Amino acid sequence: MTQTPSPQGAPAFDVEAVRRDFPILERLINDRPLVYLDSGASSQKPLAVIEAERQYYLNSHANIHRGIYVLSEEATLAYEQAHEQVGQFINADWDEVIFTKNTTESLNLVAYAWGLDHLQAGDEVVTTVLEHHSNIVPWQQMAKRTGATVRYIGITPQGHLDMEQAAELIGPRTKLVSVAHVSNVLGTINPVAELGRMAHAQGAVFCVDGAQSIPHMPVDMQAIDCDLFAFSGHKMCGP
Repeated sequence: MTQTPSPQGAPAFDVEAVRRDFPILERLINDRPLVYLDSGASSQKPLAVIEAERQYYLNSHANIHRGIYVLSEEATLAYEQAHEQVGQFINADWDEVIFTKNTTESLNLVAYAWGLDHLQAGDEVVTTVLEHHSNIVPWQQMAKRTGATVRYIGITPQGHLDMEQAAELIGPRTKLVSVAHVSNVLGTINPVAELGRMAHAQGAVFCVDGAQSIPHMPVDMQAIDCDLFAFSGHKMCGP
């Protein structure tokens, strides 16, 4: 088998070995091998993930945090260890990791748990025109409920955020800045660390939608210095 060329010093990337980790790619559709191009919506699952779930349900499934028998203790330990592993993956503490169903639920949780309690008439939420609707609709709903205003950072002709406009919009009335790390439409990588500094300079909370970034690049919570970061395991080979 011919190895895929790789940069000097980097190990060769064995595409066929990776494909073997994903049983669904063995399917033929219309007499052709399956090529799956919708990972941005939901990725396929490798054998390691499928087997880990299988072993859990075969051997250790029980309610967590609610029992003092062996299965419950094993399930609780696995649950807590998963938080630790996710924390290590994003350079955060384990107790900063909150499991939800997906990015949409996480952003709604922020909107309803934080927004209803902290936003009021005259306050502003700043987001961008690059957002997935999951990071637009919750803030529109909060604006209706609280009297706050949602303001949108525009883009340049090249598809990048207009950072001059961002500096104008993020001001004393801004209570929250919520932006996508990577656009799910254009693939634009937004300068989230810079936007975070702008938000914090005004005393605002900084929230990042990382659904499209974390499957494709290293993400460091300390470097971004965000207050909230939402992403979906099911978009990055998880359940």
